[in-house]
Amino acid sequence: MRELAPPARVYLAAVFSVAALLTVVSVSQARPVVPDLAVAALILGLATGVQQFKVRSPKHQTYFLTTIFFVAGAILLSPVELVAAVVLSHLVELLHARYRWYIQAFNIANFTIAGLVARVMYTVGQPATAAPGAGLVLRAAAAGLVFVLLNHLLTALVILWARRIPIKQAGTLSRENLGTDLALAALGALAALVWRTDPWLVPLCLAPLFLIYQSLRIPGLQEEARTDPKTGLANMKHFNEACAMEIDRAGRFRRPLSVLMADLDHLREINNGRGHLAGDQVIRRVAEAIRRAVREYDLAARFGGDEFAVLMPESTLPDAVVVAERIRREVESLSDTAAGQSLPITVSVGVAHFPRDGKTATDLLQAADRAVYQAKAFGRNRVFVFEDRLDAAPELVLVPMGVNEELSPIRN
Repeated sequence: MRELAPPARVYLAAVFSVAALLTVVSVSQARPVVPDLAVAALILGLATGVQQFKVRSPKHQTYFLTTIFFVAGAILLSPVELVAAVVLSHLVELLHARYRWYIQAFNIANFTIAGLVARVMYTVGQPATAAPGAGLVLRAAAAGLVFVLLNHLLTALVILWARRIPIKQAGTLSRENLGTDLALAALGALAALVWRTDPWLVPLCLAPLFLIYQSLRIPGLQEEARTDPKTGLANMKHFNEACAMEIDRAGRFRRPLSVLMADLDHLREINNGRGHLAGDQVIRRVAEAIRRAVREYDLAARFGGDEFAVLMPESTLPDAVVVAERIRREVESLSDTAAGQSLPITVSVGVAHFPRDGKTATDLLQAADRAVYQAKAFGRNRVFVFEDRLDAAPELVLVPMGVNEELSPIRN
């Protein structure tokens, strides 16, 4: 954990300690009951199996369907059996997913705390063998609610202190994220109550599990089809489709639109001197710099190799020049250091505007690409606006000062 900031290390230590303390207290104070080995084995087996099938959302959030079985376990199992299900399901996951030890330890501690507190919410003042009724249903619902809220809160705090991502930006406590896990918790609580009435009905309760898994996977699969795997930016298929739609809209409503092309300078030297893995790392860092520089509604894509494209709806030519210069400066601020030797990272950026430089996606990209070559011809690491006459003398383009940008040699 040495690579983590001190607040993150303190927080992890606190979570580990609370989980251990809750486990000891819950086990020592639990009422002695005859263990139901059948339900314990079933929940342990299902939780362990389902834990291996995680779903990543387009916002890089991960869903585990084990929430269903951990909530059911909080209602049906003893503390020892519940903790065993949490620990075993996560340890089996390590057979095919290598995490740093403290990441998986935090996941175990997180679910242990949430599960044991949910169990207290369900069992306090209530006989373990009570028949299902309105009171028991409310307790089961409260147990599921507490489980999800605790689980998400603990996760949000570790993201805040370990990765320095604000809670709102992380999305862990978003309505969408909470709603998904609350639905899973409700299904788990329902399955547990149905088990007490008639175990043969439980498969009917869990049948929607397949549909839930598929519905969670669809957005991720759609995102994969639109995304370049190396950089996480859009791929050119998605870019071309979006560009065609935006050009059609801009033409019908006479709205401004611009396209940028950015080409990484001297990547060959980086590959030859440091190797292709180092070159790939540079490409990823440049993609991240472009993502930081563009506006929220712009679409950045990897054009191929070391080239990138940016679609800028509702963007006048001066607006596009400002963003292009911001991209150039973001990339220039990167540094690539190895063995004490610093290697500069720069890009040349070309700007094309609709309909002045083209009325189709292909024409605009070609115009922006020609502007990139003009930028490279004048020394690289600069921004050029497309000029149809290749012999035209470059003229200075001023960047508006209202966006906190400094003037730089951006030529037309």
